[in-house]
Amino acid sequence: MSDALKRHFDILKMLSKDRALKTHDVHQKLETLGHDISKRTVERDLQSLSLTYPIVTDEKDNALWWRYAQGVAINLFPGLSEAEAVSFIMLKQLAEQLLPESLAQDLEPYFQEARRTLSSGITKSAIRSWPDKIRTIPANQPLMKPLVPHEVQKEVHAALLRDQQLRVYYQAQGKPAPKEYVINLFGLVEHGAAQYLVVNFDGHESERIIALHRIHRAQMLPTKTNKPKDFDLDVYIASGAFGFSGDAPEIKVALRFYNGAGFHLKETPLAADQNVQDIDAQTLEVSATVRDNKRFHWWLMGFGADVEVLAPRSLRDMVSKKLYAAIAFY
Repeated sequence: MSDALKRHFDILKMLSKDRALKTHDVHQKLETLGHDISKRTVERDLQSLSLTYPIVTDEKDNALWWRYAQGVAINLFPGLSEAEAVSFIMLKQLAEQLLPESLAQDLEPYFQEARRTLSSGITKSAIRSWPDKIRTIPANQPLMKPLVPHEVQKEVHAALLRDQQLRVYYQAQGKPAPKEYVINLFGLVEHGAAQYLVVNFDGHESERIIALHRIHRAQMLPTKTNKPKDFDLDVYIASGAFGFSGDAPEIKVALRFYNGAGFHLKETPLAADQNVQDIDAQTLEVSATVRDNKRFHWWLMGFGADVEVLAPRSLRDMVSKKLYAAIAFY
């Protein structure tokens, strides 16, 4: 394939009906893909392609904007297999909020092709209906996702993707108004219904966690992220930063469950060394080696009066104190 043909194909892939791209944006994306050309060449390419393909242009803000015409079928890709189509549909359903907008836009033609493939009357395969039969339900009480302004999410994703610093107007919990900060982004973590950023404030070394939904405004800066060379997001999470320490000491617990509360542990064990003993039709004792961290504590306290800690003594005392404190509220 010649350089010009490959360049034209890459241009056709990045255009969309739903959004227009400036000539500058097309040029920048082509450079990212490894094409070494001038902006003027890109403009000539677009004008040439618009003679053959339903590409329309608008002039605004002293720039030319390019997109596919509405109501016209565009098919630039070889047909997806049903397995590929299902994979793209499920990616869109399950991970769309974690994809940077630029990446989601680049994938949109594949999402459209996937929908076309699965809605086609040509095939009768049962796999077509797979996305309609699969759902993910949270194990805990479901919470509504907090509102994150689209422009904030867009700037955060762009800065994280490009390792650029970010100027944010962040309102910490309990504070009356947002304050301006320049931050270095190290990671984005989805925890429950909310998303959190692992950052440090420019000029400070220690990592912090800030809630994405508490950012009122965000602007990607041209300066590069000042990231510690040895930073590892998995290691940081395991350190207990989110209260779920993977480095917490292991303890051997013995638990007695009442009213049938712990019977699901027979099928989904706490640990590989778990041992279960039936006491009666509604009571069983479970022993296992677990991490003594907050996540385990929260899970344990969720059973309320339906669980009794038999060992170790330190854990039994901790649960006892929390339950006595709870009684005071009632």
